[in-house]
Amino acid sequence: MRLRHGNVFRRATAVLAALLTGSALTGPAPAAAEPVDPYPIVTATVWAHSPTTAEYQPGWGYTVNSTDGAVTIQRTGVGAYRVILAEAATIGGITHVVPYGGGPTICTVAGSYPVLNGTDHIILVRCFGAGGAAVDSRFVATFTNVRQISQGRLAYFSIDQAVPTGVRTLPASLRYDSTGGTISYERLSVGRYRYYKNPNPASENGPIFPMVHVTAYGTSAVHCQADWPDGGEVYCTNAAGQPVDARFAVTYGSRVDLVGRATGTRFASGTLYRDWISGGSIGGDSYNSTLPGYGGASGTVLGTGRYQMTFQGTGTSYGTAFVNAHRGMFASDPHGYCVLAGWSPVGTAESIRVNCYTYLGVPTNLNARISFTTWPVT
Repeated sequence: MRLRHGNVFRRATAVLAALLTGSALTGPAPAAAEPVDPYPIVTATVWAHSPTTAEYQPGWGYTVNSTDGAVTIQRTGVGAYRVILAEAATIGGITHVVPYGGGPTICTVAGSYPVLNGTDHIILVRCFGAGGAAVDSRFVATFTNVRQISQGRLAYFSIDQAVPTGVRTLPASLRYDSTGGTISYERLSVGRYRYYKNPNPASENGPIFPMVHVTAYGTSAVHCQADWPDGGEVYCTNAAGQPVDARFAVTYGSRVDLVGRATGTRFASGTLYRDWISGGSIGGDSYNSTLPGYGGASGTVLGTGRYQMTFQGTGTSYGTAFVNAHRGMFASDPHGYCVLAGWSPVGTAESIRVNCYTYLGVPTNLNARISFTTWPVT
């Protein structure tokens, strides 16, 4: 992919009122400066493209911090990374990560938090090979704490207990739902969870295919995947495919992009179904913000477990993509994980390439949920 440099979401510069002093001063006093929001809305996407470099700042284009602060990536050990979002200290929000490059790799979020008494936000990432050992890897990460949207439905949460007692309602700091409802979850069995949220508003039902992405949280080689978009179940396993209890984060969206924005960008999301492979094509469902409704996507089979999804009208030399494998309708369907192999514009469309694997890294055809979003660039 080509990096494109530029300023994105330039924050307006505050006007500093002059402080006037002196006993002869006449006229009205200057207005007080408007207080700065200590917990701003922050959105960020990160393409970590240099896995063995000790410290670097990736160029703008595929890596963007809405505060316009720098993004720094530090390698703290084999497969261990610290992402620093400058001037992005805030509360709440959700972080996701997915490996990039095409090989059988699992990445998790080991931590996501504002620096205590500081101005930066930190994301900790861990990456593992097919057998579960730590490995250096490229990855894509996203962060958002968007809490208001002009259209659609947005919900996100991270669970705080891998083994809760009964149905647990998450504290407000760990969840958000644009319908105003709470979010709760329960553990059904080892590594299997169900979450509960308000139903979609009537305006979001019908031919609007929802987006669902899930990321395992922790420092061990664990992968989590969701079932069907509105099924509300999450399954977590270790690198060998054995169920394990784990923390995780989920983002659910309808007519919103990867970081919760509903306007100002071009975005699309869809699912490719392994049962809908015919020749070199694979069918699925999708939503595209550039079209009046449902559709606008096509799937191509590039090899076993290798797909390309093309979203019409979203082609750009900047932006970011994401992928998760998801469960099928039948217990006998193979399970595993998918990674990003790359994305690029093709005319006015954007093509996202993904590779999917069973556990222990064997290529296989899986259901793949793929999303792409652009960034407004000045």
